[in-house]
Amino acid sequence: MEKNVTYNFKKKMQSGDKVFGPLIGPGNDPDKTVEAIKRFGYDFIILDNEHVLINEETVYNYIRAATETGIPLLIRPKDKTAIVRCYLDAGINGLVVPQVNSLEETLHAVDQAYFPPMGHRGYGIPESPYVTDFMSPNEHPFLSLTEYVNNNTAVFPMTESLENISNLARILQLEGVTGTIVGTFDLALNIGGIDPKASPSDVINSKTVEEKLKQVVGICKKVGKIAGIGGFPPEGMARWAQEGYRLFGIGYVIDGNVDSLQPLIEETKSLMR
Repeated sequence: MEKNVTYNFKKKMQSGDKVFGPLIGPGNDPDKTVEAIKRFGYDFIILDNEHVLINEETVYNYIRAATETGIPLLIRPKDKTAIVRCYLDAGINGLVVPQVNSLEETLHAVDQAYFPPMGHRGYGIPESPYVTDFMSPNEHPFLSLTEYVNNNTAVFPMTESLENISNLARILQLEGVTGTIVGTFDLALNIGGIDPKASPSDVINSKTVEEKLKQVVGICKKVGKIAGIGGFPPEGMARWAQEGYRLFGIGYVIDGNVDSLQPLIEETKSLMR
């Protein structure tokens, strides 16, 4: 069993490397999906529980498959106020929290995700072997286990509003926050002023949105945290990689279409070389 998968994932980003991961929706086989994603060269997975329906038993099967395959598994919960302790205690490696606007909302996620001293996570380590990669709670010091979990946890409050951007420097400086991921379409909706005739591509490539995306990555660079982005095709991802974004949400898996990810990741990486 591979150890410190999420810890090494965070270190990879912090060293300046780019990482790629798809969103997972409903209608997929966890084992086949996770195996294919890892084989195609993706670095992480996000389960989408905000916009689609994935039941808890299926989430557990993804946890098992991701742990056995050695790829970090994050979840985007239903809401920023959602109680997600059961997912974390089952073995989820991190949170991508939607619609976060303030430091207080970020603290809610950090408190759930991390054991003291960073957060106030309750002790549920014995409930699932995937939390500590099968290290027995009876054979390791108590604090070494909580430290291992903290090291292998990531928290990304999403940037999807102007209010978030105004508070982003403070949000990112909070201990336990790995970085932010921009929800580009939601940010555009929050900014407003969209031309009724504009296509989705027109919207996210507008001058106003581009200015805010540059502002976000600038804040991340200044604070020393990871800037992530989604919503763009490969050529758009390559453009924002040049600006300093390091994490890229690319591809959506639904109803067994996982094979469609391979040409997508290959094109994206090719454009970023």
